[in-house]
Amino acid sequence: MNAQKAKTIPVEHVLSKMGIFPQKVSGSDLWYFSPFSTEKTPSFKINQKINRWYCHSTGCGGNTLDFVIKKTECSISEALSYLKDFNFSFSFQKQISEIGEIKNENIPTIIKIIPIQHSALIQYLNQRGITKFRSVKQLKEIHYSIQEKKYFALSFENSSEGFEVRNKYAKLCLLKKDITLISNNSNKLKVFEGYFDYLSFVNIENLEKEKTDYLILNSVALLNKNISILSNYTAIELYLDNDEAGDKYTSLILNQFPTAQDCRTMYKGFKDLNEYHIAVGLNEGFI
Repeated sequence: MNAQKAKTIPVEHVLSKMGIFPQKVSGSDLWYFSPFSTEKTPSFKINQKINRWYCHSTGCGGNTLDFVIKKTECSISEALSYLKDFNFSFSFQKQISEIGEIKNENIPTIIKIIPIQHSALIQYLNQRGITKFRSVKQLKEIHYSIQEKKYFALSFENSSEGFEVRNKYAKLCLLKKDITLISNNSNKLKVFEGYFDYLSFVNIENLEKEKTDYLILNSVALLNKNISILSNYTAIELYLDNDEAGDKYTSLILNQFPTAQDCRTMYKGFKDLNEYHIAVGLNEGFI
């Protein structure tokens, strides 16, 4: 992903993936509550024709890359890494083109959050090698609606009471995007890039034999603003992806915390821990 390509990604798609949706549509303009401040009247505008945004409440604006940098407080390279694997399966663009005014009832509404019971979600978990999920209290089944259409998916709660939402077809965040920190009052921390990597670890290892804390980034772009959390631990294990972004952020942590351990050799040759688990790790522990 280069800067020129990143700027062509529709800004509204990035906001939608973050769980931020427009309050009204006026021609080619989409109006949102500002992602950077608290307000009662939408002041954040996206012009779809030129793919640019402007926030009247903060007096700033720009392109897609500018938005990611400001919203996540990251560098250009980190923003490009965030956008590299951009995958927005839920076609919000089509929906907003079919209506003239988006009312409050068209904003995502959480209907209910329950223990996982739908067979399609259990099948999706099993396809990704996840069978031990009942004990993970952050993982639930979420039912929500957008523009009177109802959906259901897996939800993984983050530390700001937002939800990382996944099923076979959708990948988005409802409410606020954030990390997930699971505390067991330990001085040891294991760091994962996504929650399916954490779930894979739950399946592979006997968590009862060792009490540790767990940090699930939910996006590597969130690492910089949360890296101070790592200073609370005397032992750190890193389970990031085997890719360019994983290399970069693993090095970033090791530079600041030299005693941290890069554990990616355990799944060398695979993109991430979940891919390894699906291929060879089922019902096996790490060697």
